[in-house]
Amino acid sequence: DFRKQLVFEAKELNYTSMDEAFIRKAVDCVNAHLSDCDFEHAQFMAEMGMARTTLADKLKLLTGLTPSAFISNVRLQAACRLIDEKKKIRIADLAYAVGFNDPKYFSSCFKKKFGLSPTEYMMKYDG
Repeated sequence: DFRKQLVFEAKELNYTSMDEAFIRKAVDCVNAHLSDCDFEHAQFMAEMGMARTTLADKLKLLTGLTPSAFISNVRLQAACRLIDEKKKIRIADLAYAVGFNDPKYFSSCFKKKFGLSPTEYMMKYDG
């Protein structure tokens, strides 16, 4: 069940404690800016205290994702959590809550990642 999968759950991966701390810090950083549509790679890099290439290389090595894809992934996981908590939420409100400023683009990204649209996800996992 993909709802229970968190790509960045350090306990499920073979990371060193430093890698685990890095992933946790990165996820926490994105989550702290979840509803900020303007939170992008440059601010992420600054808050992580790393140079662009260092951050990109480390994320790629540990997660297989670019910084932008990592941010998007954390946002989409957060969308699943919000759906699970709120059950019924307007797609536009959900998109804005997790940092997407375009609900159609959000729905497209969500479907690409999970194989279901946000509405289908809500219906499938309702109650």
